[in-house]
Amino acid sequence: MKSNLFFYLILAVLIVVDAWLLAHPNLLGKIGVMMFKYDMIRTFPRALATVGLTALVCQGIVLGLHAKAQKKTAFAVLGAFLLLSIGILINTYFKFSSGTYAMTGAGFKTGAHLTPLILMLIFGNGLYETSSRK
Repeated sequence: MKSNLFFYLILAVLIVVDAWLLAHPNLLGKIGVMMFKYDMIRTFPRALATVGLTALVCQGIVLGLHAKAQKKTAFAVLGAFLLLSIGILINTYFKFSSGTYAMTGAGFKTGAHLTPLILMLIFGNGLYETSSRK
């Protein structure tokens, strides 16, 4: 798998932006974070660690599949993870469209939607790299 510096730079920027958005909800969102004990996104460093570790684990899955699995197996597993990420995005959209989640602020909602988009980007890039592999 060739190393693409531009992809990783974009990924790093998206992770930092996502962590910033998740760590800064409006007042109702802050109350919800405290009440539901979402300690992993209470502060920017914690949100950065959470989003960064999630992306790191997903990128590790992609790299592990490239190193150990055959092309067909890697393609099937990465396709399944991409579909799962799309499902998480759809679930997040519906969750943040109604109820108390809808009142958490535009930035927080954008951060919540950005996390599955980052996962889709990682697995989509892995699929692309797998399809171009010999």
